[in-house]
Amino acid sequence: MRKMRILVVSDTHSHVQGILSKLKEEKEFDMLVFLGDFASDGERIKEMLKIPSHIIAGNGDWQTNYPREQHITVEGKKILLTHGHKYNVKNDLNRLYYHALESGANVVLYGHTHIPMRRIDENLIMMNPGSPSLPRGGLTTGSYGVLEIGTKIDAKICYMRQG
Repeated sequence: MRKMRILVVSDTHSHVQGILSKLKEEKEFDMLVFLGDFASDGERIKEMLKIPSHIIAGNGDWQTNYPREQHITVEGKKILLTHGHKYNVKNDLNRLYYHALESGANVVLYGHTHIPMRRIDENLIMMNPGSPSLPRGGLTTGSYGVLEIGTKIDAKICYMRQG
């Protein structure tokens, strides 16, 4: 069975050239999830890839019509999309974790910290793709996420190459 491949990007802050170049090397994706901070960058990535997309507004997207949070279902799996700032994810993940569980999510995708993170437990997969252009947390290489959904869910962080 073929897996549904979802590209997960966050926190580009108008610096999309690196991720656009990197994506030309990648395998095909079936969907884009852009988790905010410069939602218009999500539109640019969507235009290049020509795939269905879900774009979320972040704390840096002031006047926008994009949703601040969204629940989607892919291959029967419920996914919560949020930028994360309203859950105070820079301090801890408890509020977001319990909100995701209460909403019945199998996966929660969030950004805001610019630090990639993947946490898998029996109840929930949490993933922050980091930032492809402005990494934090001591990282010098940007990152993005790939979610593959088939009979099971695989979540991975991919790092940009320098040079």
